[in-house]
Amino acid sequence: MNNYIFTRVSTAIIISILITSLSFAQNWHIQNSNTIKELEGIHMITSTEGWICGDDGVMLHTTNSGDTWTVSTLTSSDLNQIVFKDASNGIVVGDDGEIFTTTNGGTNWILKNSGTNTDFNGAAYAGNSTYFAVGDTGVAFKSTDNGNTWISLNTSTVQELHSVAAIDQNVWIGARNGLMLFSSNGGTTFASMSNPASDDIKDIQFIDASTGFACGSNSFFMFTSDGGTNWVSRSSGIQHELDGLHFVNQSIGWVVGDAGNLYSTTNAGLNWIAEQSQTIQDLNSIHSFDGINVWGVGEFGVIITNYSSPSGIDLENNIAFNYNLEQNYPNPFNPSTTIWFSIP
Repeated sequence: MNNYIFTRVSTAIIISILITSLSFAQNWHIQNSNTIKELEGIHMITSTEGWICGDDGVMLHTTNSGDTWTVSTLTSSDLNQIVFKDASNGIVVGDDGEIFTTTNGGTNWILKNSGTNTDFNGAAYAGNSTYFAVGDTGVAFKSTDNGNTWISLNTSTVQELHSVAAIDQNVWIGARNGLMLFSSNGGTTFASMSNPASDDIKDIQFIDASTGFACGSNSFFMFTSDGGTNWVSRSSGIQHELDGLHFVNQSIGWVVGDAGNLYSTTNAGLNWIAEQSQTIQDLNSIHSFDGINVWGVGEFGVIITNYSSPSGIDLENNIAFNYNLEQNYPNPFNPSTTIWFSIP
């Protein structure tokens, strides 16, 4: 238990400061990206360090929670998705079949031979040094050595594949016109999976082998608790096309889409809260490392976040659920008064 002494401070001021701080931490605002390129993917590898990829090979990097972003160019092709398996190892995929890997947290990126010139749209890490990448005309590739070498997979479709999720040997792919593919053997074979979507499935994520989420065109969001055998639509309250989602557990998540639309949920999409993103630009992707501070990216270099550190002071998200306020002394009509309180 920590004890604190405050002088010349009233109880009302203390409570006001606490309430203001907690409310301020929930506000969304724009961060300066130093680019007007469209930003396609984001991955925060720690609570303070993250990477963004985008059109014309643009890459953004921060080590201070986005207070500053460093811009570089990796290639001339659009980069559409970036995925890290840990703070050191990751891949970024893009147009023209380009796949880059890093083993030192993004200090160096190495172009790999994917075996195709087809555009890649999505990528995922499955565990055990295994990545998947999907793209146009039904192309899907797999690497089992941290992205160094890639093999082509037979998806039995020529539909554009937008997104992929993978947990061990289970692989789910979201595609055009509501097509969803599933493999239970690491991509050796795929079969279509019934779901309520009729439009493009833009993003898909699985928290574990059972719990998954997907979103896309025509304002749809859907949820599964049995590995995708059954999907349930949970789109009530969503009014715009969705392009990206991110969940930190089985209940808490965010979706983003056209015209700056941003929604949050604490019950796996049963209810949605429309957030004020502070932008009207289309948002493509959203991500969080710690489930508290969240970043989204989109058109014209826009970066949104609910992270804030006023005056350069990081706010710790420690919320006191109990407190004890003791008798002040001397009485408050004296020139000075002392208030004892404790937070367990």
